[in-house]
Amino acid sequence: MMDNLVQNRKSPLNNIELGNKNTIYLAEKPFATTLEIRVKPNSSTAKKIEKVLKIKFPDKVGQTFKSKDFTVLTLGPDWWMVVGANLNHERKIRAAIGNEFASIVDSSAQRTFVEVSGKYAQSVLEHGFENNLDPKVFKTGMCVQGVLSRSPVIIYHGPVGVYHLYVRASFAQHLWNFLSDAATEYLKK
Repeated sequence: MMDNLVQNRKSPLNNIELGNKNTIYLAEKPFATTLEIRVKPNSSTAKKIEKVLKIKFPDKVGQTFKSKDFTVLTLGPDWWMVVGANLNHERKIRAAIGNEFASIVDSSAQRTFVEVSGKYAQSVLEHGFENNLDPKVFKTGMCVQGVLSRSPVIIYHGPVGVYHLYVRASFAQHLWNFLSDAATEYLKK
């Protein structure tokens, strides 16, 4: 259950931050709670989960849904990550679906979250990301999975100039080293 995992987590980057929010800002925001849900879209089980969360799952990979409490990232045709979920969400979902087929996994301890923001955030990410980050293609409110400097990441494009990177804890230091190096040229602007 979420409580046990969250209580025992340690920040892989020790809450490190670099830069400023105007030009380039990098900061670990550890301990984001994440609940990964795999369920057949539009099934009765999916509808029960949607009712508990008071949402409609986005139906296209890369789409997101933001409530006041959490954000739902669509990672695959039948795969969603709820960022900001809590123990009550998980309990209520499990109670609502009973023995019906779905996978509900608390992945909170698996990843950390790094914010990359500021005027040059997109430029820093483009130094090593394999996907197109042009705002005409990767719009505010979208998410994407890919590889950034050999590190598998999920990127959520929040408000303009703000990116949330979800990276496995074991890749966090490597990713931080890459990001801080890529940001160096923008720190003095």
